[in-house]
Amino acid sequence: MAITSVSDIAAAMSAAQRMRFVKNFTAPKGAGYFQSGWLGTGFPGPGAAAVTFGGGGVHQCTSVTAGALGQANGAVKNWLARLQASISQPGVLYVADRLWACSGMLGSTTNTVVTAGNLPARITDNGAGCEAWLEVYAAGTVITGNIDVNYKNVADAAKTSTTNPTTFMSTTPVIGQMYPIPLVSGDTGVRSLVNTVTYAAWGTATFGITILKNLAQIEIPVANTGLTLDWSRVLVEVPADACLFFYFLANGATPLYALGTAWIIDK
Repeated sequence: MAITSVSDIAAAMSAAQRMRFVKNFTAPKGAGYFQSGWLGTGFPGPGAAAVTFGGGGVHQCTSVTAGALGQANGAVKNWLARLQASISQPGVLYVADRLWACSGMLGSTTNTVVTAGNLPARITDNGAGCEAWLEVYAAGTVITGNIDVNYKNVADAAKTSTTNPTTFMSTTPVIGQMYPIPLVSGDTGVRSLVNTVTYAAWGTATFGITILKNLAQIEIPVANTGLTLDWSRVLVEVPADACLFFYFLANGATPLYALGTAWIIDK
């Protein structure tokens, strides 16, 4: 049965999964930088660094991947219908579906992603709204130069994104730091990665590529305060087996925690 009225949502809320979370984020680079909560301690527990590219392991992520929020699939369809969060630092907390991830990229070389970045079956719109990000698994020394990421867009056309991430990551990335890989003008999503990622001198940093799809965000303007978004501001479908995780747009360089509850209804 689909959602056809506010009454449907109200009725489903009485049986909602209340997914509580407490995530400790490692120190961001500073104000205006993105920080992943994937490796952070708390609940859910920390995820592991993604499988090394070309390692032959599984790169797609699901609700049972270590580090995921871990909601159960609904009998009909899951929806995020309410979101509450309190954060020890002002900023923006994002809830995203972590679709695919690899790690193990290091140094000055051309890396071939042997296991191509194909999206899991729960993505049925050819990658519309899906984004590729750099995610740092080990802090590094000075980085310089461009990074080229080859991907296919929603029309299955091959594209290459060329950018200099030092603009948004600084020259010495910290563990957990994230950087969005910009799409070629006119593109609306990443359908898959294609073969190679090329980058210049990245020192000792170890990083990888993560493909995600944003589902919701909550803005906390003052440290140690909370905010609740009801269905009118946050209602969004959560695909079956979604690997829900958190990342943060920081307002400082100190470690932080985020705690709250995500209400997930089945309708």
